[in-house]
Amino acid sequence: MRLDVACAAEGRRYVGHSAAMIHSLLVHHREHDLHVHYLHGPEYPRRARERIAAWVEREGASIDFIEIPDEDLHGVPTKGFTRKATWYRIFLPRLRPEAERMLYLDTDLIVTDSLAPLWDVDLTGHWLGAVTNVFQHNHTHRAAELGLQGMHVYFNAGVLLLNLDEMRHDDCTQRLLDYAREDPQRIAWRDQDALNVVLGERRLPLHPRWNCMNAFFVFDYADQAFPPGQLDEAKADPAIRHFEGPDQNKPWHYLCERELRDLYAEHRRATPWPRFRPEGMTPRNVVRRARSRRAVSA
Repeated sequence: MRLDVACAAEGRRYVGHSAAMIHSLLVHHREHDLHVHYLHGPEYPRRARERIAAWVEREGASIDFIEIPDEDLHGVPTKGFTRKATWYRIFLPRLRPEAERMLYLDTDLIVTDSLAPLWDVDLTGHWLGAVTNVFQHNHTHRAAELGLQGMHVYFNAGVLLLNLDEMRHDDCTQRLLDYAREDPQRIAWRDQDALNVVLGERRLPLHPRWNCMNAFFVFDYADQAFPPGQLDEAKADPAIRHFEGPDQNKPWHYLCERELRDLYAEHRRATPWPRFRPEGMTPRNVVRRARSRRAVSA
C-alpha cells in the first residue's frame, strides 16, 4: 500500500521537530510504500533537506521537498504565531495533481500506531476528513463569529485526510485563498478558520484517536464533542498524539509533562538531530517546575 503524507515547516526552528514526527511515522509503516511530501518556505536550509532526504531513504521510505514561494501567499495573513507554513497545505491539490488523496500531519505531533486504517477511510462526497476541535472556555465564541452552526462543526486542522480529486474539481485552493484575502482580520486562527468556513460543509468527522489533542485531557467537557465512548477510546489508544496549544504544551518544552517529553525524545534521538536542549529551560521555569513537583507530591 502506498501512503502519501505531507507536512510543512517554514525555517530552521522546526527542522528537528519535523524529523521526530517523521521518525514516528516511519516506525509504524515499515511495511508500506511511504512517501513524504515536505512543504517548506524559501528560507528552509538546503543542508537540512539533504540530511533528511538521505536519512529517510536509509529508513526505506521516500521523500520530496516542495518549496512554496512567498508570493503565493500574497494578501494572506501570516503574522503571529502560525506564520507562513500553516498555509502551505492548501496548495496540495495543485502541487500533486497525480495524487487522489493526501494525509497531512502537523509537525507538533507523534504517530503512535499504523495510519493504514485512516488512509482507507471512504471520502466519497467529502473534501476532507478531520477530528472535531475542542475549544477552551474563552474561545467558544469562535465558531459563531465565523458564521458556523456551532462548535460541533469546527474541526482541528493538525491532521487532515484530503480528497485531492474532489478539491481540485471544485478549485478549493483558490476558494481558500479568496476567503483569506477578502478579510484577513476575521480569521484569527489563520488557515484553520479558512478551512472550516470554506470546506467544513463537506468535512467527514473522524474518530478522535486520529488526532488525540492536549485538549482531550484538560477540559472535562471534551466528551461532548464526540459520540459516546469515543473520547475515552482515543485517550486510551491514540493513533496520533497531537501537542496543540502554546509553547509549554509542546513536548520539546521544559514545562511539558515528563511522559510527553519522553515520547518526543525517543523519536528525536533517532533522527539526524538527536541532541537537543529543551526550550524554555530558564531559571524562572526551573523554579516554576520545582514548585509544581512539590505541590503534586504534597
